[in-house]
Amino acid sequence: MRSAAALLSATLVLGCGAADEHEEGHEEGHEEGHEEGRPEHVELSPEAVETAAIRVEVAAKRRLVAGVDVPAEIVLNPDRTAQVRTPVEGPVTEVRVTQGDRVKAKQVLAVVRSVAAGEARASAAEARAGLEVARAAVTRQQELVKAGVGAERNLVEAQGELRRAEAELRAAGARLQIYGAGREGTVIVSPLDGLVLERDTTVGELARPDTPLFLIGDLSDVWVIGRVYEQDVAAAQVGVPVRLLLEAYPGRSWEGTVTYVGGRLDPDTRTLEIRIELPNAEGILRPGLFGTLSLPPAGVDASSPVLAVPEEAVQRIDGGEVVFVEEAPGRFAPVRIRIGARGGGLVEVREGLREGRRVVVAGAFTLKSELMRGEVGGHEH
Repeated sequence: MRSAAALLSATLVLGCGAADEHEEGHEEGHEEGHEEGRPEHVELSPEAVETAAIRVEVAAKRRLVAGVDVPAEIVLNPDRTAQVRTPVEGPVTEVRVTQGDRVKAKQVLAVVRSVAAGEARASAAEARAGLEVARAAVTRQQELVKAGVGAERNLVEAQGELRRAEAELRAAGARLQIYGAGREGTVIVSPLDGLVLERDTTVGELARPDTPLFLIGDLSDVWVIGRVYEQDVAAAQVGVPVRLLLEAYPGRSWEGTVTYVGGRLDPDTRTLEIRIELPNAEGILRPGLFGTLSLPPAGVDASSPVLAVPEEAVQRIDGGEVVFVEEAPGRFAPVRIRIGARGGGLVEVREGLREGRRVVVAGAFTLKSELMRGEVGGHEH
């Protein structure tokens, strides 16, 4: 397999700088200089861009949260999660979903055959029949009283029996609902919309009330649990802005606010639990992912957004900091910048870059290496 450098099918262009960035540099007082003979651009083929894992994002203002970084993990929102169990013991006769399926509330997941469910159906049928008999008795006594040949006392007793029959039917209906008894057996349904995250049953298996059959989770929003070390607990305050960085998605971040701070430190780890809640429309914030939560230090207002880029985007050339901007697909140019504060994996850009430019946030070091080399290994075209 060829190396990434060998696959960088690129053209290094001399003396043809990006006019708009140079104009920006004049406005900021930081016109970018170039050594004689140094390329101003790197042009890569689509294959080379992919091989070098170059990723571009639009430069935007963000809250630069600096101060305290704590380990964090994405977990299920318990208010949107359900362990589904059977209310009765019995063999599983049907399983209608599998792991990864999307389900709706009240959708049938499985069917369990049980004696208790059969007894509940029989009790409900008996109660319905008893109710019909009681109603008929009341009607008969009413007619006898109206004809003057019936006793009022008998009518009152019949009405009492009717009320008891109605109560028995309600109780039988409640048992039937608890057991989820249908014609096929006990029907196990989903209590909410979501994904089947776990399926722990198969047809023929004996289901018991103490063993979960399915785990259903609505991942439209998730919780992020952070652990603040003892020396930093002063920064753990409800309402402070935080930024989440995940190991699985380098260069990306998510912003939120602290919604919960634990009441006591964990006696084993000497850490304090904090929580944020994040929307998950893309579905990429998967429970179990690890990352870092960045909190502002105690007493610092970090709410004002500033123009910032990921730390990986900033490279050092000739004693100064630069970022690479995408001028056109596959065409990248270095732009000298002046940086400010750092925090949460981001660097503030104070001069040299304007909001809205497309900045290389992953693979910038490869572009720097090719620029400094002044030639591309292999010169493949």
